[in-house]
Amino acid sequence: MGLVRLLRTSGSTTSGTWRVSLRWLNAYREELSDLGVTPAQARTLLYLQRNPGSSVQHCARVFGVGGSTMSQLARGAQHKGWVTKQRPAHDRSVLLTLTQKGHLLAWLIHRRLTPHTAKAS
Repeated sequence: MGLVRLLRTSGSTTSGTWRVSLRWLNAYREELSDLGVTPAQARTLLYLQRNPGSSVQHCARVFGVGGSTMSQLARGAQHKGWVTKQRPAHDRSVLLTLTQKGHLLAWLIHRRLTPHTAKAS
């Protein structure tokens, strides 16, 4: 099964699955670069498309990275207008949600990589 199809159908994935996805996305660095996205950014956008409102700490655990690494990634995505960060009133966590621009970019990533995953399956 192609990675994009796997990520599209999976509501909950393991940290191992997301580590594999990053390795797979690294193989398509050039295609992602044409969209102005790094493999780590693409992985974040694809994950948040399927799991809106995930916390920074939750994403860090799923991706197998440190909280500060995920915070930097989220800050960069927010700066580019791809995600919004929200802090619930009585909670210390920071929740991430894709903006319209982020959803469009995730759709473009799917569209750009789907022909590759169809060949690889």
